[in-house]
Amino acid sequence: MAIFRDPQTIIRDVSLKPGLNIIWTPDMSSSGSRALAHGSGKTTFCRLLRACLGEPGYATDTQRSRLMARLPNGLIAAEILIDGTCWVAVRPLGLLGSEFVAQIDSIEDAIARGHREGDRPSIDPVITRLFFSTIVGATAPDVSREHVWDVFRAWLTRDQECRLADILTWRSSQTQTRSRAQVIGETAKLTMVRLALRALDADERAAAARERELVAAVEDERRRQAYQQQRFADGLKAVRLALGAGDDVGFDDTIDRKGLVSLADAALADAMRTDLPKPPDVGSIFARQKALNEEHGTLMAKRQRLENEARSRRDEAGRYRSEASLGEIDVTQGRIRVCPVCRVSIDEVKAKGCGISLESCDLDALRAAIADKQKKAAELDAQANRVEQEAKHVEAQIQQLGPRRQALEAEAKAADATSRATQAAAKEVQDRVYRARRTLDDVRSLREREASARPTPPGIAELEVVRAQLDAGRARARTAIRTLEERYQGIMSAWLPDGVAGAIKLDGNGLKVDAEFSGRGEVSTAALDSLKIVAFDLAALHLAVEEKADLPAFLLHDSPREADLDGQLYAGLFNLVQQWEGLAETPCFQYIVTTTTAPPAELQDERYLRLQMSSTPAERRLFGMDI
Repeated sequence: MAIFRDPQTIIRDVSLKPGLNIIWTPDMSSSGSRALAHGSGKTTFCRLLRACLGEPGYATDTQRSRLMARLPNGLIAAEILIDGTCWVAVRPLGLLGSEFVAQIDSIEDAIARGHREGDRPSIDPVITRLFFSTIVGATAPDVSREHVWDVFRAWLTRDQECRLADILTWRSSQTQTRSRAQVIGETAKLTMVRLALRALDADERAAAARERELVAAVEDERRRQAYQQQRFADGLKAVRLALGAGDDVGFDDTIDRKGLVSLADAALADAMRTDLPKPPDVGSIFARQKALNEEHGTLMAKRQRLENEARSRRDEAGRYRSEASLGEIDVTQGRIRVCPVCRVSIDEVKAKGCGISLESCDLDALRAAIADKQKKAAELDAQANRVEQEAKHVEAQIQQLGPRRQALEAEAKAADATSRATQAAAKEVQDRVYRARRTLDDVRSLREREASARPTPPGIAELEVVRAQLDAGRARARTAIRTLEERYQGIMSAWLPDGVAGAIKLDGNGLKVDAEFSGRGEVSTAALDSLKIVAFDLAALHLAVEEKADLPAFLLHDSPREADLDGQLYAGLFNLVQQWEGLAETPCFQYIVTTTTAPPAELQDERYLRLQMSSTPAERRLFGMDI
């Protein structure tokens, strides 16, 4: 694997080989200096290697921003040899989008060639096709074909942040890798491990799928029945409350008491015998109100007609009287007669003669005409008086209708209130009958539901059969698990002192690795628990070398030593893997381990020590600078 400042400038070139590869940052006890063993770039080295193997995120967002700022044109690249074929993965440290994988002889050739149309963006499809063709299609439901290598890559290159806490704890959310292994459940991861170890056959997979279906169906049925039971209990409580019955009253009659059905029947019969109140005769009141209103309207019209007639006669009398008074004029000296034609005093006319008319005035005729008009005016006034008196009589009749109208309005209001009360009482009776009938229906329905209570759902019986099939599948899988256990026991006996026995168990609770000390039973500490996980991974690596597991014979452990793990025990890890490597001229596996503890002295040469770093000075860190 190589790190570039830009395509022309290389920062770090790390050659990794088959067999044991040690990445070492000496601690103070090993280095003899005050340089910390942390912060040199061991975990970053593992993250970059995982990125070349296809992992989406090579650093946390904060780390990636710093790398982009310091190395905007930086690259990481790795030569990945699979069955003798070289694949080169190139990824930018800056902006994404220009990463590619090409089948080519070297990193230098790949960088010189650059990205081309048709290049793969990741090595994942190649590794999936070459190593997991028998597993694709049989994976857990939430692991698609595109995620097979992503999940196994998480297992074979565990996060250092997970601290080797459990067999199935591979990726921490803190590392922001965007790996599928961060989100899938324990069951899915166990399925993937068993598939890789060939400890899960088709029959058991089918049984597991059927179990999931049945568990979901049984759970749905359980929830439905619980809901129905709750409804039954609530309904029974409601009818007992409606009938005033205690909790000890059943549905049917007994010798000493009536049951709920009889009580509901009696309640309905009692409700139906209730007399409905008789409503008032509102129609009669409305008819009398109508007749009175019509009478009032007739009198009002008559009064108006009479008043109009009196007014007309008085106007006519006034006109006659005005015409009669044309021959008279009032002055302060008294009443003086004047000529109706020329408006000259009669006395003057008589003395001097009329200077206007050629004919002499007929004073008698004028007097007679004036008298006649005055008479007619008087007669019209008398007639008007009589009509006014009649109009007053009609007004009196109208006033007499007031108390009758008020009495009828009061009677109508009382009748309306009585009618509403009657309607409310009738509705209450109807509601009582409805409630009684509804209670009777509910009691009968509850009795039928109690009589037809469903037995145990058939899915539970089938689930028991399927789980028996799963147990049988696990029994068949124990052959493969036994092979794994033999390798695990061999590793534990070669690695640890005499008297230590290892065991691997597969049951309905999952996969568990144990280590027991003779005479003490199982011992569990943080250091020994991490040691068991390392031994388990090495056993899986051993099966991959023997081609008894569907895995690449590749393993990366980032600082696997817990703080209180004995130094000699930890050194035994390096010696064990080195012994495996010595069994063949060209090892068939690759094991990469980072450490702060010094490996055995005989392994501190360039054959095994592939990279040595320090936190200070900055030039000895992974990137050769302060990031």
